[in-house]
Amino acid sequence: MTDYKSYKMSFSSSRNPLGFLVPLIILTLFFTALFFIAKSIFIALAYASPVLILLTLLIDWRVISEYLQFIWKLLKENSVVGLVMILLSVLGFPIVFGFLFFKALGRRSIKKTIEQIEKEQKTYTDYEEVEDIDDETFLELPSKQGKPIIMTKQNENNDYDEVFK
Repeated sequence: MTDYKSYKMSFSSSRNPLGFLVPLIILTLFFTALFFIAKSIFIALAYASPVLILLTLLIDWRVISEYLQFIWKLLKENSVVGLVMILLSVLGFPIVFGFLFFKALGRRSIKKTIEQIEKEQKTYTDYEEVEDIDDETFLELPSKQGKPIIMTKQNENNDYDEVFK
């Protein structure tokens, strides 16, 4: 059985002076790969942005109008935040245009789904005709059998009533 000191020694970097280097290299490679992936997505969006903005205008022009109104409202309420937002929108225009395009697509699909649901609700469903029964005994209830229960003092007193006293 190993004790605490030997367990600690097996996982500590005191035996190897370069033990911290391997995780550092792996982390550096991971973030470098992440940077190049994000850079390639940004470049692809930059080339596709004119097409995306035109498609957004065709799908739902109100998305762009609402975004511009949002920027204008920010400028009115807090001009520093509004100017920062304008600067970020200009520098990150591929991301903004991509976001607006996907927002327009989402609205379009939601509208189609709502229209389909409303159309289904307005249509008549199939039904089956039921024969009309002229027999008036159809609604008659059976008569009571036995004598009616009359509440007396004997029936009113039970163990349940004693719980509340």
